[in-house]
Amino acid sequence: MNVRREYTAMENLLKEMIAALDVEKSVEHVRWLTENTPSRISGLGQDRKAAEYICQRMEEYGLESKLLGFEAYNSHPGVSKVKIVSPIEKEIASIACCHIASTSAGGAEYEVVYLGSGGEEDYIGKDVAGKAVLVEVSYAPATPEKAMLASEHKAAAMICMNWGTAEHELICNRALKAVWGNPTPESFDKIPQIVGVNVTRKDGEYIKELCLKGEKVVLHMDVRSQREWQTLYQPLGILRGTEEPEKFLLVSAHLDAWCPGVTCNATGDATMLEMARVFGKFKDKMKRSIYFVYWNGHEIAEAAGSTWFQDYFYEDVRNNCIGYINIDSTGMRGAEKYGTDASRELSDFAYDTIKRVLNEEVSVAYLTKTGDQSFFGVGVPSIAGRVSYSLEVVQEQNGATLGYWNHTCEDSIDKMDVGNMEKDNRVDVGVILGLTNACVLPYDFSKTCEDMKQKVEYLRRESGDVIDMRGISDGIDRLSAGVVELNRLRSQAEMLSKERIRRLNDTLLRLSRVITNAFYTNAEKYDQDSYGRTILSKPLPLLFNVIALSKMEKDSLEYRLLYTKMLRNRNRVADAVLTACEYVELFLAQE
Repeated sequence: MNVRREYTAMENLLKEMIAALDVEKSVEHVRWLTENTPSRISGLGQDRKAAEYICQRMEEYGLESKLLGFEAYNSHPGVSKVKIVSPIEKEIASIACCHIASTSAGGAEYEVVYLGSGGEEDYIGKDVAGKAVLVEVSYAPATPEKAMLASEHKAAAMICMNWGTAEHELICNRALKAVWGNPTPESFDKIPQIVGVNVTRKDGEYIKELCLKGEKVVLHMDVRSQREWQTLYQPLGILRGTEEPEKFLLVSAHLDAWCPGVTCNATGDATMLEMARVFGKFKDKMKRSIYFVYWNGHEIAEAAGSTWFQDYFYEDVRNNCIGYINIDSTGMRGAEKYGTDASRELSDFAYDTIKRVLNEEVSVAYLTKTGDQSFFGVGVPSIAGRVSYSLEVVQEQNGATLGYWNHTCEDSIDKMDVGNMEKDNRVDVGVILGLTNACVLPYDFSKTCEDMKQKVEYLRRESGDVIDMRGISDGIDRLSAGVVELNRLRSQAEMLSKERIRRLNDTLLRLSRVITNAFYTNAEKYDQDSYGRTILSKPLPLLFNVIALSKMEKDSLEYRLLYTKMLRNRNRVADAVLTACEYVELFLAQE
């Protein structure tokens, strides 16, 4: 196989596809969605209208188009009346959060406790039982975790102060479901049962200042929100590959949106449609298939669509999905620098591809579970990126990473930047083509091994090896040696037969399948971590609590219970490393 020739052909094809891009067509889609479906809230009707429009466009572009229906545990906001009744009287503008407990008819009064970011450490020394907690949504943890923590500390209500600045006077829409996808018997009771409202930055800071002055702040809140199971619909477009049609790249954007949802996520949907159009023009040159899916239930039902897809099509995803690209909030006004989050094994590919396409510096961070990353359990290598805001802008806007208007009624057409959308479109063509047509999948696990080694050594050092993890460290060293050989073969692909390349690609995918779940999640492989949980940002979530274990009294019940859990989690991680080693060594033994 002449890999160099194939690489040259793919570079030429990339140039042709970029030349075929027409950003004005993306703009047309944004305008249609904004004008015809200005409130695409899941289950209220306009989401289905948008889904049907997208299906029609994909059919026109030569894709197989389907409208997938599924059940989701959904919610819709209702009445929200908030008034300060002490130490003064003042009406407060508000919007009810979704997935909340409603007040009784006529409302109720709650004393307010200001909690800053609303993380676990913010509750230390504070009595919030039966009270309302005021939190700033601009800081970690993510809002669903804030809600879960508030519920666990027996708060009765949560007030979400918007990001941005006081001058904007915008109210953000949010849901407090805190359980990823549809609940199970085990997770249903974890959905917070608290009252929840959103307020402006200006009003939030006003209440905050009263609290910080030592005033006893009491609010009267009359807030309603309904919960129900609904059938939602999301479009699927399939472009069949010519050489390995059973293998597919999963490309997604979320369909649903708060009104009018231009940059979250009409621009992302429009980018996807432009990808479908351009790749449809060149479908006879695509080696593997591409599944374009527009998730519904992203905002309120917390990734219900992507989670359902993972559950329902698990076998196909496990066996055949080569990667996952999530497209969200493209073409944002004022964004300056391209930033991407990628699985460790894809980080070099993402950097090289984006830098080559844009010819500018690129920021690459390691992917965590946000957005619609519902595929960590099965271990699908993933990339999510966009033209992003600088750190300075984010700080000025109190953490508004997607614009101060995100999830508000001012996420309007004027927040779209056509030049940034054009950049986003070019990048997505490069990334999608690079994965779909690569002879050898561009997965380099040397960085994954380095990252795993660093995390394990950190935990061993900080915990004094209270749980013996030497076997994991030794296993990573063994795996690293095998990965060196895999990379050597990847670099010599021109010398390999098609069958050897197929087996090499299968081995690379198997590594991601076993490593991702063990090292970068805290849930079982068939389950889901909740959105943005703090533990997921810690080194090795399954074993991070060995540090806490090392500080406990060994004779305590608390120690014994956690010791058992950490021991079992150690075995789970060690098993994953051993399995990865066996996959690599079995492949190399056949060479």
